[in-house]
Amino acid sequence: MEHNFTVEEVNLICIYAGESRGEVIEDIERALPYLDDTDMAELSNRIIGKLRNMTDEEFEQLELIEAE
Repeated sequence: MEHNFTVEEVNLICIYAGESRGEVIEDIERALPYLDDTDMAELSNRIIGKLRNMTDEEFEQLELIEAE
């Protein structure tokens, strides 16, 4: 299954980069209550959805390179 992440999504995942897909999901969920920016909350929820719809193996194969 292909999971297309936008540049913004990849950058946010890189900020929360953890040891596993589950850890990244937990870290983003932990930050959600503190996000005052609606766009950032929507982005975070979209990423959580995509991460939940992939396997750990698929996550491990992602090439997460933060864009400058």
